Amino acid sequence: MAAKKPRPRRQYGTGSVSQRADGKWVGRFDAGYTRTGNRRRKTVVATTEAECKRRLKKAIQAHEDGTGDLDTRTTVKAWCDEWLPREQKNLRPASFTATRSAVTQWIVPAIGHRKFSELTAADVRKIHKAMRDAGRAPSSITRTHAVTMKLLKDARREGHPVTAAATDVPPPSAGLTDRAAIPVEDALKILGWATEHRGDKTRWAAALLQGMRQAECLGLTWAAVDLEAGTADISWQRMPLTWQHGCGDDPCRKKRGADCHARHFIYPDDYEVVHMHDRVHWARPKSTAGHRIIPLVPWMVGALEEWRKVAPSSPHDLVWPRPDGLSRDAAEDLADWKMIVAASDVAHPAGRPYVLHEARHTTATLLHEAGIDSEVIRMIVGHSSMASTRGYLHLSDKRARQALEQIAIQLQLTA
Repeated sequence: MAAKKPRPRRQYGTGSVSQRADGKWVGRFDAGYTRTGNRRRKTVVATTEAECKRRLKKAIQAHEDGTGDLDTRTTVKAWCDEWLPREQKNLRPASFTATRSAVTQWIVPAIGHRKFSELTAADVRKIHKAMRDAGRAPSSITRTHAVTMKLLKDARREGHPVTAAATDVPPPSAGLTDRAAIPVEDALKILGWATEHRGDKTRWAAALLQGMRQAECLGLTWAAVDLEAGTADISWQRMPLTWQHGCGDDPCRKKRGADCHARHFIYPDDYEVVHMHDRVHWARPKSTAGHRIIPLVPWMVGALEEWRKVAPSSPHDLVWPRPDGLSRDAAEDLADWKMIVAASDVAHPAGRPYVLHEARHTTATLLHEAGIDSEVIRMIVGHSSMASTRGYLHLSDKRARQALEQIAIQLQLTA
């Protein structure tokens, strides 16, 4: 008797088909996971193999389109409650805070009551409208849209019946921004006023001349500054984390995580942090391009030497700490910047005060106007579009130093 010919294996992703003892044919395919983490399986039954394959193909298509009958009662709000804690373990603290804000302030109020099986593209556009009506900036609306798309696509991947139409809504226009470089004449006035009236003038020169971000400045330590070599190692930045409840099965019933008796911080496993004080930490920049060594021009070296003699003593070795030596709060730092800009009697052409981050635009623009190639500019300001290594930074140090010395001359900062 000839051996039975083995059935060919079905293509991955097309499910499986088998015959039961009663003669009926059963088709099965994976449809994501349940809330407890178990694999969710979808089954179809038919009297013939051909009909079973047809029904199986139709069920898989319905699942992929989000038109199947899985968890039809699940609402967007219910999924958000499950999704946010999961995202918190994967996102950097600042990114998670922005994501949580988008969910709680806009997504849930607008469509949280809607079931996945009923969700349409019009529902997604309700979020856009709510934010526009509230006067939110186009960039904020675009960011919330990105969170919405990820939330819905993750739900669909888990087997929830989210329609393809709801996940294919195009993002709204990001709009135009009036942020630009601070003109040289205004930058000179800001630096001039700070030099005359502020002992920490190097804090603001670091932004305008060295292109350092606020968090990089507030987290900089003297150990990372080599005044003899004229360099600064920008490998860490100031990052406040949020306290989370840790009471678990014995809830403390406190509203704020900071008041919980078992409070703790949550951040991704690959997120490098070092505790400073309270909820303030040192953290690595979000991209490897942020890890960089920048040269300090002679004026900056001399000014830092003077500042070190009179700077507040800091138990954390901070270059620009609060008067008590602890980490300067970002809001306080911004308030100082606004005060200096106002006292310097300068303003953006639109009439508003200059934003601190525009100082980085100033550095990049002055470097560009000095004829410095984009590769060196990216290295100095730490843009993520440049995949660099520390070895490359040392090789480029001479070019970077020459570039910064050119804009120091433009800003009239000479030793």
